[in-house]
Amino acid sequence: MLDCGGFNITLVQDGERICGDFGGALVNLRQTDEGTIVGTSVGTTAILAVEGMRNQSIVLVRATLRGNSLHWRSIDEIKRGGSDIDVIASDNVLIRKRRTPPSAKHRLEAGQTCDSHPMVNRGQAYGIQRLG
Repeated sequence: MLDCGGFNITLVQDGERICGDFGGALVNLRQTDEGTIVGTSVGTTAILAVEGMRNQSIVLVRATLRGNSLHWRSIDEIKRGGSDIDVIASDNVLIRKRRTPPSAKHRLEAGQTCDSHPMVNRGQAYGIQRLG
């Protein structure tokens, strides 16, 4: 049986500011990554800088909220990472999860905000599961 890869994010919006974090894995969990997200929103669309800790790459993403889904599209590479592959979603639809993930719950209880980034104080979790 193959393990599945996936990509999950937790975001907080404070006015027009957005911050959060992500975790991702390739199929069979052969590579994993986590990192931070910062950006700004206008209406239901956000422009986000997504930094992976695995190779320090920074990707510019346009994310558009449509109902319970977040349409996520990588639009540019701000900083090229090392020789290692990125584990950042490129063109996907992420679905809102119904529960607050443990990391966001812990941060909410700690009362942290975008000002204390990369911690998230109250997040909406989204994720996509890729079948292996």
